[in-house]
Amino acid sequence: MEFDNELELAAAYVPHLRYDKAEPFSLEGIGYTVYRETAKSPSCRRTIEVPKGGAAVEYAFYYDFDIQHLYDLEHSFVYLDGEGRVIGVESSFHGKFLNSMIEGVLEWEGSHPVLYVQPGKHAFLPAPDYFKLIIDRDTACNKNAGEAGFLIMPMFEGRLFTDEETDRKVEAYIRENYSFMPTWEFVAKSPDGRKETEILMPYRELDKMVVERLLRWAEEIKSANGKGRRSCS
Repeated sequence: MEFDNELELAAAYVPHLRYDKAEPFSLEGIGYTVYRETAKSPSCRRTIEVPKGGAAVEYAFYYDFDIQHLYDLEHSFVYLDGEGRVIGVESSFHGKFLNSMIEGVLEWEGSHPVLYVQPGKHAFLPAPDYFKLIIDRDTACNKNAGEAGFLIMPMFEGRLFTDEETDRKVEAYIRENYSFMPTWEFVAKSPDGRKETEILMPYRELDKMVVERLLRWAEEIKSANGKGRRSCS
């Protein structure tokens, strides 16, 4: 299968997501990286091994909020053989990377694998029943909302900063504005109605956008003083 550019290739295989009906957070961007040879990921602590004669596409899914902390960056990896056939699908799950290409389980829409999004937490699994394994799947979204504050991942260290006061303000802001109870009913429509291909961009563009948005969010939250939900646009 031939593509004119990397964007077309990434758009052809980007996973289609399924969301809980009560999901409060919309994706703000999906950053893609196309690999033709084995290399380190720019967005996570991982080396991507490319199938011989094929390619791999990394997708980094960015949300302004996780229900327990400010911002979330989840991942999926799609592996292709030399003919453009999908031979592997992996997805992120709370710091780990899992095989999602399970025969008879993973759903497809054409060349797009279908992944289910954990309510509020955004970890990906190939089937909704697997979320039953998570002990705090409900309490994370309400009782424990915001508890991790402003969580800064290694790739953003030195560009984003937090302290105890900021963490507690983030916790209070999330708990006040976004606590919810998952329905565990999943739909194809995203919370803001946008499709995956509408927010697909090279990872370097997403990286810049993440830092800019989070700097603004941190300032807004620190100055919110209980005024309720605001919008960082």
